[in-house]
Amino acid sequence: MDDESIERRRSRVLLGIAILTCAMLLAAVVPSPYVIEQPGPVVDALGEVRSDEQSTPVITIDGAETYPTSGELNLLTVSILGNPDQPKSWLSVVPALFDPAQRVAPVSEFYPRGVTVEQRETENAVLMGSSQTQAAAAAFREVGEDVGVELSVAGVSENGPADGVLKSGDRLVSLDGREIEDFSALRRGIADAGAGTEVGIGIVRDGERREVRLAPRLPEGGTEPLIGVTISSAYELPAEVDISLSHIGGPSAGLVFGIAILDRLTPGEMLDGRTVSGTGTLTDTGEVGAIGGLAQKMWAADRAGSELFLMPVDNCADLPDRRPSGLRIAPVESLGEAVEAIAALTAGEEPAGIERCDAHEGE
Repeated sequence: MDDESIERRRSRVLLGIAILTCAMLLAAVVPSPYVIEQPGPVVDALGEVRSDEQSTPVITIDGAETYPTSGELNLLTVSILGNPDQPKSWLSVVPALFDPAQRVAPVSEFYPRGVTVEQRETENAVLMGSSQTQAAAAAFREVGEDVGVELSVAGVSENGPADGVLKSGDRLVSLDGREIEDFSALRRGIADAGAGTEVGIGIVRDGERREVRLAPRLPEGGTEPLIGVTISSAYELPAEVDISLSHIGGPSAGLVFGIAILDRLTPGEMLDGRTVSGTGTLTDTGEVGAIGGLAQKMWAADRAGSELFLMPVDNCADLPDRRPSGLRIAPVESLGEAVEAIAALTAGEEPAGIERCDAHEGE
């Protein structure tokens, strides 16, 4: 009986191991409906990038007096592992569940139904280009230069309010009879009109001016009505600004670009040798907006040895409970506030920190 009992126990153990092995093999090959967000590459906007065995400044300004800079001003990115064409397996997402620097999210969050990998990459490239020109405009305006702007449609969302009404290349000139001064004015006008209320948009198409009408909608999970288009802004800058970055998309580097350009346009070394990292969209009028992947960028900033991490005030609700210990965090609402936070750091003072989030939530 003892031998039979031992044999049965051994059989049960072997069966359990076999079942577990099969389960792990299945988990390793069966695709999951999730992607993984993790800290991506970090780029010093005041430094250089290498391509084809050559080094090129990240930012070049031609036609304006520029000044030396020092320190590191890090642009932060997020890497997305997995997509509809190359899904991650169930087993591969497990480690990310226990890592505060990573996040597991539904594939649909980044690739809604009908959006392909190529379409998302194209849209992110457009957003990156727009963020660069808006950052340059904001920096020149910060030093008192006049900047003109022309808004046009770069893309139309399928089944959105503008689908079949606007098309790529349309130049936007007015909203409900009022001339559109810049992108911020367009956004405010649409928000003031509200979701479901028709607005008249004056456009120039094929050299002819006309007016079209559409009703903005609230996107799923959004709080601000949109018309469903990607806007491209062409600016009349006082000098030519070239930003040499590839394989990085999206609008969240705008704040860092704005600070870097402003540092080159103004006397004195803004960072004074310090290491600062940041993230945030930036309008052409210097307003800082919310971004995605805050936690991942925060950990990237910490790993880069940052003495200060600049983030949008609008992302205060996204601050994770598990944050890098010792990382100095400064939420900001504008390009000017970001510069003030850096000035406080270099002066040996403490920039306004996450206590600003409590004040912002109370507004």
